Amino acid sequence: MSSSPAKATATLLAAIACLAPLVPVVLWPGTGILASIGVAVIGLVFFKRSRAATLAMVWNSRVTSIALGIAVGGAMVWGIANLVRPLVERWLGKGVDVSGLEQVAGNPLVFAITLAVALGSAVLEEVIFRGYVVGWGAQVFGKGFAPWLMLLSSAVFGWAHMGYGASGAVVTGFAGFVLGVLYLLCDRKVLPCIAAHMTFNAVGSVALYLS
Repeated sequence: MSSSPAKATATLLAAIACLAPLVPVVLWPGTGILASIGVAVIGLVFFKRSRAATLAMVWNSRVTSIALGIAVGGAMVWGIANLVRPLVERWLGKGVDVSGLEQVAGNPLVFAITLAVALGSAVLEEVIFRGYVVGWGAQVFGKGFAPWLMLLSSAVFGWAHMGYGASGAVVTGFAGFVLGVLYLLCDRKVLPCIAAHMTFNAVGSVALYLS
């Protein structure tokens, strides 16, 4: 009998822990991601069951995972640049604010730093927003909750990028949704999403440098 309350308590703590990384980025868009990383690391340390779900990488094969991710990332670049971003900017009447990245243009050193940060953040964001929240969350709450966790993480992912303005947050939220759908379609394996996100960020960084 005593095991039931203990199990319920453990489940509650796991539920709180798997959603906890979303809190810092809601409270502090942009810089909150650093706290989110720390919260996720703590969860991975104290909840052993979280590790397998969070770090489940390969779908089908490494080559297939990476190739699919690159293809999806390329499609995201074209679709967002030519369809989604113009529609969002027209809808909100404001452009995506990239004023903080103007120094990247034509500056090799700043470009190299920006690219490194963009690629590194792609890996960390996918592990947290897709692997940790959705992947582990599907174990804690049940597989049927995975789509709802994906929608929640996508919305928070967009909000976390409010530094790019309202249009930037909406566009990024859409990108998060696409990555979330990819994650679910790939049986909650995160490598295709990492490859897609890195491709998207790499192309964006090069575009800033050449602008």
